[in-house]
Amino acid sequence: MDRPDSDGGRRLNLAARVLPLGAVACWMITIVVPVLDSGDPDSTRIRVTSLGLSPIDMNDLDEVYLLLWIVILAGAVTAWLLAASKWWSVAAIVLGTVLCLRLLQMVVDPPFLIWDGQTASGLPAGGMEIAYPAPGFVFWILGSLCFVAAGVCGLTAEARKTRHRRARLKRCSKKHHGPAA
Repeated sequence: MDRPDSDGGRRLNLAARVLPLGAVACWMITIVVPVLDSGDPDSTRIRVTSLGLSPIDMNDLDEVYLLLWIVILAGAVTAWLLAASKWWSVAAIVLGTVLCLRLLQMVVDPPFLIWDGQTASGLPAGGMEIAYPAPGFVFWILGSLCFVAAGVCGLTAEARKTRHRRARLKRCSKKHHGPAA
């Protein structure tokens, strides 16, 4: 009878380990699929990927996006090294929340470009480009939710393991000490 709880805990722990790999896959997609895009191919275009502005210039990498990548990769690796422990699970939920908040910040305050000048005849000319959510936006959200779900699975698995361990100790103490214990 205790076996299903144990199996459920193992499955949840496995889900807590695999889901961060799904987050990494989502983030790999957002390297080439923009998260934010101004969408005008005929003008100066603003495209934001998970590595920053696109096209990617290795001399102009954004440290915030690199830091996010490092933390995401570390989270995916440590899920396996720490067996999705209770503390790892809490950290995964925090990471998923931070990623969602970063995306919200990018949408509320999107990158924009304003230019002005004048034509050869002296008429004023100018324009403005604003980056709006693009298809990569969905992958960013999915990656963030993968970390949150992994954290919840890890915490639930840990709670089941603790409950299973307590029940086993209780049975052992009754068996060895009789019903008075």
